[in-house]
Amino acid sequence: MEALLCKKLGDPTSASVRNELEPSSSPIEVIRNYLIPQLNSLTAVRVKVKATSLNYANYLQILGKYQEKPPLPFIPGSDYAGTVDVVSSAVTKFKVGDHVCSFAALGSFASFIVLLVLGAAGGVGFSAVQIGKVCGAVVIAAA
Repeated sequence: MEALLCKKLGDPTSASVRNELEPSSSPIEVIRNYLIPQLNSLTAVRVKVKATSLNYANYLQILGKYQEKPPLPFIPGSDYAGTVDVVSSAVTKFKVGDHVCSFAALGSFASFIVLLVLGAAGGVGFSAVQIGKVCGAVVIAAA
């Protein structure tokens, strides 16, 4: 499996990113033969990732300035989409709808947690509030 691995904390923009055969001063490296992780709990799910993203929070994690500090080494990223590869015995249901494209599902975790609707008293604003609620977002409505 290929992985972008953060081996030390620091600014990834200060040095060029290389692979495991070429040493680099960058805190991140592309590892082409990273071991596929085994499931380690009854509620674990392994996903074969098709698309992923890196965002500002991940950049802060690599710098060591984010409130959540994973132990080194870690694979940065919090949004991903793909297909379920292996499911542990206690998992009963795990699915994104068939009609959702992998790239659209990718941003849904971080993007649809909170929805701020300005002008919620009007017809379009009220509709946006209802759609947000159906999608499971925490809706903040302003009028």
